[in-house]
Parts: sequence; structure tokens; C-alpha cells
Amino acid sequence: MNSSKRFRIALMALALVVGGYGLVSIVAELTAAPRPAFPTDPTKIVAPAGDVPGWLDAVRSDLASNHALIAALQAIQHGKVAGGASAENERARLRVRQALSAAPDDAELWLALALLETQHDPGGPTALGALKMAYFLAPGDARLMPVRLDIATLSDALIDLDLAELARGDVRLILLRQPGLKTALVRTYRRASKQGKAFLEQAVQAIDPAFVGALRS
Repeated sequence: MNSSKRFRIALMALALVVGGYGLVSIVAELTAAPRPAFPTDPTKIVAPAGDVPGWLDAVRSDLASNHALIAALQAIQHGKVAGGASAENERARLRVRQALSAAPDDAELWLALALLETQHDPGGPTALGALKMAYFLAPGDARLMPVRLDIATLSDALIDLDLAELARGDVRLILLRQPGLKTALVRTYRRASKQGKAFLEQAVQAIDPAFVGALRS
């Protein structure tokens, strides 16, 4: 077989591979579950119902991220009902980590992982690390602020000075630029630990002293 025939065969094989991948990608796009909106109220997490297909994750990293987020929200929702972590939580954590290995810049996935880890090990280093990544990747994303602050103030996580500074930035942005989230700030205060409440009072006092009374009301 001469070189020209080998070249043509190689081109045909490549075309078949590319065409096959394109077809699978189209099928995946049509059958994939859409990415849900990330919840802004950590006490009212409602995940899309139904099983999330796993075979699509190997086809497209964006679909893997979407499905991992759905699986995470489902596990978080069920964990709240069951009162703690579960085998579903463990599977969801694994799926989210796998998705993050392909898309490490997804702040929502990092925050979902922080929520899952909080159910598994509240205040543990893995939960704090995931929470920090959610801050670093989307520091000004108002949609994520209520959940970030909720996780940070539920336990003794704010002993970590870096995390405390990041959380203080959320409080500052809410009070100065996102007045619509003040209700969420009050809700966070009510759920916070003793240390978390003290932190929020100090952070608010430094920016808007008049609002401290609203926190305590």
C-alpha cells in the first residue's frame, strides 16, 4: 500500500471519528438535563427531580458540570430531610469532584461541594477549601453571597482569617451595593452560630451601624 492510500484511509478514519463524536454530542445535547439556577436561599434548596444520566459526562465537560450540580442539589435537599450526610451525599461529592477536575473554574460547583462537605463534616478542611474556591472564582457574584455567608457563619469556620476576610467582603457588598440581599443577611444571622453572629454584628457595625438592630430584631 502506497503512502497516498494510507493517507486517504487515515483521513477517512479521522472523518468517521469526528463525525461520530459530533453525532454523540448532538444526542447528548438533546437528552441532557438543563443546568438549574443556583439557589439563593440555603434553607430552601429544591433540586430538579429525576435521575441524572451519567454516560453524558464523558462526552462533554459542560454537561458533566450541569449534571454534577443537579446531583449535588438533590443530595443536599435529601440530606436536609434525612438530617445529615448519606450514601447519596458521598456519590454526589465524588461526581462533583470529577466534574471539577475538568472544569475547575466553576464557582457554583465549588459552592455545591462546600454544601455537600458541610453536611458530611461541618467546619471540616475540605468544606472550607471548597468555600474559599467559590469566593476566589466569583468574588462579586451576588447570587452566591447568601449561601457563602450561610456556610461561613454556621460553624467556627471564621477562625480562618482568610475566610473571615472573604466573608466580610460579602457583607460589605450586600450593604453597599446589593440592598435586595439584606433580608438574606438577616436570615443568615438567625441561623448563624454564636461566633457567626458576633462576626456579622462586627462586620455590619463597621459599614452600616444602623443595620445592626435589624439583624437582632
